[in-house]
Amino acid sequence: MRTAEERVARLHSRAAELQKQQTRRSLASLGGVSMILTVVLSALIVRTGGSSHTLAGDEFTGSSLLSDGAGGYVLAAVIAFFVGVTVTAVIFRTRR
Repeated sequence: MRTAEERVARLHSRAAELQKQQTRRSLASLGGVSMILTVVLSALIVRTGGSSHTLAGDEFTGSSLLSDGAGGYVLAAVIAFFVGVTVTAVIFRTRR
């Protein structure tokens, strides 16, 4: 029969093991989400790569994002911002 100290030590080691498993699963899922978003953003960039933007004259301004061909770039920026905020929140919560 085990003593109370042995049972408590076993309980603590099991809790630490479960915490490590949960951390591994979280990191794996975040890695998968990051990979999927990388592929999606790459596809968006390739798809919108043939836009009519030029670097000549007055078109080299911030207002060029209001043109019809810039929708993919704006969408990619919004998605990247959202992913950054989400990953930061998840990391902040797991470190607490």
